[in-house]
Amino acid sequence: MLRSSVTFGSALLAHVGCTALLLLATACGQDAEHAPPAAEATTPQPADALDIAPSGREACVGTRAAAEALPVDLFAVLDGSSSMNDATESGVSKWYATKAAFHDFLERAPAGMGFGLSLFPLPTDDAPACVAASYREAALPIQDVSEMARGAIAKLDAVVPGGQTPTAPAYTAALELASTHALTHPERSVVVVLATDGLPTACAPKGTEALALLAEEALAGPAHVRTLVVSSSSLAASEASGFERIAAAGGTVRPVIIDARRDFSSQLGAALDATATRQVACDLALPEPPAGKRLDYDTVNVVLEGEARTTLPRVSGASACGSAGGWYYDVEPSAGAPSRLNVCKSSCERTQAAELSIELGCRTVVR
Repeated sequence: MLRSSVTFGSALLAHVGCTALLLLATACGQDAEHAPPAAEATTPQPADALDIAPSGREACVGTRAAAEALPVDLFAVLDGSSSMNDATESGVSKWYATKAAFHDFLERAPAGMGFGLSLFPLPTDDAPACVAASYREAALPIQDVSEMARGAIAKLDAVVPGGQTPTAPAYTAALELASTHALTHPERSVVVVLATDGLPTACAPKGTEALALLAEEALAGPAHVRTLVVSSSSLAASEASGFERIAAAGGTVRPVIIDARRDFSSQLGAALDATATRQVACDLALPEPPAGKRLDYDTVNVVLEGEARTTLPRVSGASACGSAGGWYYDVEPSAGAPSRLNVCKSSCERTQAAELSIELGCRTVVR
């Protein structure tokens, strides 16, 4: 579980002057405001390597601010095609196990969490609907889970698996609905959970490259919506690699693979719990500087303090996260005013056993 530091570090070194405190101190005689971004360093500059004292090189000691993790809202888009009738090792169908997992999750979901739901294919005897608007109209948009859980459970209970797998229009509609919610709730992280047991069989585009592009655009866009892919271990290697592309493009690194030989429902439930408890998205609110001070976007650092103290590097965006991780602003300071710090998934995983804090006042570590 991510823990947030709310204490403040030691006072800034006595030798610092107005020019040294590019970050926190209001420029001499100027009003408090967000400072314009400084030119980005061409090489990483450790937060403790600033030469701030004329008498010698001393460590930069900044002010520690609260690391406030944003709450998570989920939008689930679920495969109800005919293959979901296939039995798991326990004897129940994949759809029955999926429905049971969501029943349990919705009945004990964290208070205040937002949840939305969409199912595909649409319940019709006609050819699969291939228009995203049809799925938007049939979906339950994100609302407080306490207000919509009963309706979501009833919608799940009414499904009789059948038909093909028109993933693209359903997923497109889910991203659109999730993005609309995210733009009106910037104080929350939004994750689309795409749960399916196979590749698309109807409605173009069917290739995972196109679905990965949708995931990438949703993550890189102003709404910053992530995609978590949940699928079955019965997939062929080519299918599994396709879902890996979607998960990587959607900012969650890898898909969650449900082993059909084990308890299918509990594995799916664990994936949902992990997402709701910020193990997939642990983005942080932009810290407020101390009263009367200003925030320089180039003197903010995110720090993990577990067995060893680690300063996460700032990267240029989601595509630059990689396995090394890091964090980035939701809006590049040179283009506008950021409102949050987005933490890369690989770094997010590390916060479960460490204290996460934000330090203000020392030059940002950049990768």
